[in-house]
Amino acid sequence: MKENGRVVALEADDALVLFRRTSMCAKCGACGMGSSQSDITVRVPNDLGAEIGDEVQVQFQSRSALASSAIGYMFPLLMLFLGMWAGYMIPPVGGLIPDAMAAICGLLCAALAFVILKLLDPVFQKRLANVYTMTEIVSREAG
Repeated sequence: MKENGRVVALEADDALVLFRRTSMCAKCGACGMGSSQSDITVRVPNDLGAEIGDEVQVQFQSRSALASSAIGYMFPLLMLFLGMWAGYMIPPVGGLIPDAMAAICGLLCAALAFVILKLLDPVFQKRLANVYTMTEIVSREAG
């Protein structure tokens, strides 16, 4: 998918591009824009040398974005359910009822999932770094 946005800042070799909500946003949502948001700013490699104020066209690879969303949301949920199941399977400790054990184990496993994701963040950053690609400078700001 391709969308046009405006460069609002430059940081090192990247451009921060502001996108306004379009009719396509309601159908996709892969960029992470919430339903109540009217715009979103994303970091895009500035391979074309865009300047602040330029309107640029950005290619959005939704497959990579959806994969990262699946990892970020589904892994903790899976760990929560796995922990709850384990809590029911282990014998009660300290007089706790099975429901309490399941809740405690589920929350601990979900927290562990977030720690694992945080530790693996550099790996995911490299693997999913090219979600956005600047393809064209549509118009330059006069000045």
